[in-house]
Amino acid sequence: MITTLSNQLVEQKKAETLNAQALRRTVPFREVNLIDEKTIEFNGARIGITPQAFKSLLKLLGMSQSFAKKFETLFTPDAKRQFINRMKDAMASNVGNMSEITLILNPVTKSIVNFGKGEDAKVSNQQFVNVAEDLINKHSMEVTNWSVDPSTGLVTIDAFNPKAEFGIDGLSDEVFTGGVSFKNSPIQGFQVMPYVNRQWCTNGLTTAMSQETYTLHSLGGDNMEKFFNHLQELRKNNFAPTGFGDRVRAAHNTPASLAEMNFAHRIIEPFAGERTNHWVPLQENMNAYHKAGFESLNADQMKHAKTNQSIWSLINGVTHFSTHGNKIIDTDMQDYNAAKIQTRIGNLFGKKSFDHEAAMPDVFRAESLRQDGADLN
Repeated sequence: MITTLSNQLVEQKKAETLNAQALRRTVPFREVNLIDEKTIEFNGARIGITPQAFKSLLKLLGMSQSFAKKFETLFTPDAKRQFINRMKDAMASNVGNMSEITLILNPVTKSIVNFGKGEDAKVSNQQFVNVAEDLINKHSMEVTNWSVDPSTGLVTIDAFNPKAEFGIDGLSDEVFTGGVSFKNSPIQGFQVMPYVNRQWCTNGLTTAMSQETYTLHSLGGDNMEKFFNHLQELRKNNFAPTGFGDRVRAAHNTPASLAEMNFAHRIIEPFAGERTNHWVPLQENMNAYHKAGFESLNADQMKHAKTNQSIWSLINGVTHFSTHGNKIIDTDMQDYNAAKIQTRIGNLFGKKSFDHEAAMPDVFRAESLRQDGADLN
């Protein structure tokens, strides 16, 4: 059985969502001064900023994270701060460039979660809740997760239709229940993407497969008509993403690379700690390569190195932890962490090509390498 939220809990989550509505204020760029990577000063007050906000500030200035870090290693944090503020003042002086900046504040944490150009208004949390609830009722869906990420302000609602079941040709044991993941972010806007539950272990998976992901930046004009048509097409297909069956079969038949396994491992390690290898056996695979003489591997070697797990095994190991981990071990994983985990592993599932998807089999694997050319004399 897929666990769903009670009406009382839904109402509680709705209140949290409305209280987390991001506050937006456009101010002169020159009046914003960077203190460090975690703090700015504006109007004589110091305000915390998130790592994402710092990245967005650097992006507005045309600076990469790697450049900022390299600059700090060559100089000092204070020198980096002065350099960034000088660049900011130079851009603010150019009226045609960027004299104003929009601060996006999370009212829950009282921290800035993003810097943007102009107002660029997004769909409000109230509008988001109204639309999501209307669609959930209209399409007879039930809610499995409703979370608010305090660090970003991202609201996620995962819902499914109990009757929207579909299988995968060629895989008799794989049956899914389809649904939709509604997301509203003060940064990306209102997004809808496919959400599926694997019936075998009720693992949830949010996948941003490009054909099905739809973003709304406003509720006016013909945006809503296109949006509703998009949802209707999804419903006709039992909310199954286009090409989902092909990707599941490919994931079943493709060995994961060490790079892909390491990616999956890092997703849940902050919450599973030493138990992470129970879900993603990275240490076992690394030990096998070390035993074979590979003490250290670079990024390219990690991509070329095969593991003893399929891509599908990795995906379900991670989604199993996100869905059931709190019931198995002590962890501080919150609902919004679980939602983020399912989206991140969904990105692996939806990648254009797995590292070994197009690899040819080694037809000579059972034989020792021949030396015909070397034996010529």
